[in-house]
Amino acid sequence: MVKQKTKTRFLFVIILLVMVISSLGFLATFMGASTIRYDNKVKGNDIRVAAVGDNITYGFGVVNWYKKNYPITLQNLLGTGYNVKNFGYSGRTALTTGDNPYVDEKIYQKSLNYLPNIVVIMFGTNDSKVQNWKSKEEFKEQYRKLLLSYIQLESKPVVYLCTPATPYYVNGKTEGPMKFNIQKDKVDEVVEAGKELADELDLKVIDINEVTKNHRQWFIKDGIHPNADGAKAIANAVYDAITIG
Repeated sequence: MVKQKTKTRFLFVIILLVMVISSLGFLATFMGASTIRYDNKVKGNDIRVAAVGDNITYGFGVVNWYKKNYPITLQNLLGTGYNVKNFGYSGRTALTTGDNPYVDEKIYQKSLNYLPNIVVIMFGTNDSKVQNWKSKEEFKEQYRKLLLSYIQLESKPVVYLCTPATPYYVNGKTEGPMKFNIQKDKVDEVVEAGKELADELDLKVIDINEVTKNHRQWFIKDGIHPNADGAKAIANAVYDAITIG
């Protein structure tokens, strides 16, 4: 009887350990951003790449996020000699007058402290929301300040300005605000503003809006956030810009 109780307790402990380990694995995936943003150690000669942006940079909505968000895919493409960190934060705006300004977050300061050699920055989708958008000129003025905060870093990074992804209507809707109050016509203005700022500040443009145009299949979930295939396409476009020019 004593042996049976001991065996039962031993099995109970084993089952409990398996449950704990499984839970930790789930949490690591669920909370993945904090894991991949900062855990890849920078080696002395690594080219430091900061992926800065909102939901799409972060990888919101990407299944198997930990392995397939665009910055980690970019890291895999670039390989050794590069260190890509994901400084994306969902829902954030370039606008300091927006509902969730990126510059108010600790991750913004961390992206500056990283002293990147390359900055790949993509904002504008959340800025286009009904509650955030005032005018193209206001967006340019506030986005310019954010861009300059990277341009003026002592590491003197090469800055790539990405236009926002093409948004799509869902559920049969064809006009008015899209999911999350995003405005398609204002996203078009963001694209124009970004290209004008890039010309003014002598930045390199990666036209993600064009890359994602006519690819509705990458935005099946809500019309706004690309799936893993869309994230891969973005990573490929950034990779080409960095390595080919």
